[in-house]
Amino acid sequence: MRTLLVITVVSLSLAACSSSETKSETAAPANQKDGGKEAKTDDGAAAGADKKVKVVEGAAPDGDDRYALKIETPDAQSGKESKVTVRVVPKEPWHMNLDFPTSLKLDPPAGVTVANADLKKADAKLDESACQFDVAFTPSAAGEQTFTGKFKFAVCQDEACSPVTEDIEFKVAVK
Repeated sequence: MRTLLVITVVSLSLAACSSSETKSETAAPANQKDGGKEAKTDDGAAAGADKKVKVVEGAAPDGDDRYALKIETPDAQSGKESKVTVRVVPKEPWHMNLDFPTSLKLDPPAGVTVANADLKKADAKLDESACQFDVAFTPSAAGEQTFTGKFKFAVCQDEACSPVTEDIEFKVAVK
């Protein structure tokens, strides 16, 4: 069953990449899985320098299973700093693209101070298996607080990379 799922995901990815409307090419990310071997051309030069990776653009196909987005909200108290965790975990055969300019930009509600609302890749815990942002915030009043924002990242597999801009919204109950 898992093999069928993998074949289906790869087939959809390759079909999307072969369409001239949905593909563009970009330099291969440095973290692309290649078994640690560098291919050589006939003249002995490294082939990896000109290697290209197909990029899947646009909306994900129905039933897409590239990643899971997880938002962990705390039990917050008015006047005390709390932390929310925003995490993306790629699903097999996908992995995080470590070279993509990953970012999380939050729009906090009125009455909530965020230590850093415009987080960049350097602020994340990032490896091929996941990307996590821990966002410190301090609410000034009790009640339900709604945060919105944009989470930009890319997931890849051997044949393609898929940049994602995920609109996020979450609520925090403040006592």
